[in-house]
Amino acid sequence: IPLRLVGSEMCIRDSGKGNVLMEARGDRIVRQVEIYGSKLVWADENGQSDDRFMLADQPVSFLDFDSDDEISAREFEIAWKKAREATGYPSA
Repeated sequence: IPLRLVGSEMCIRDSGKGNVLMEARGDRIVRQVEIYGSKLVWADENGQSDDRFMLADQPVSFLDFDSDDEISAREFEIAWKKAREATGYPSA
């Protein structure tokens, strides 16, 4: 899986079949959105929309991100809101 970093605290992982956007605090991933075509799922420290898609537990430093992998916090928030709404949860 090629990995790319986008933004100072935002990350994206591209698997070829979908994308995983991650938000990190320090070296810990705290929220993520996975996008597979029209299917959106989310996970955070409190739970996830689908038990098959858990929050990544490896530290950000373990992942092979570089500056080409950054997205903005705004871009992440838009994806987060869409994923929450698509799975019947209010955006939080």
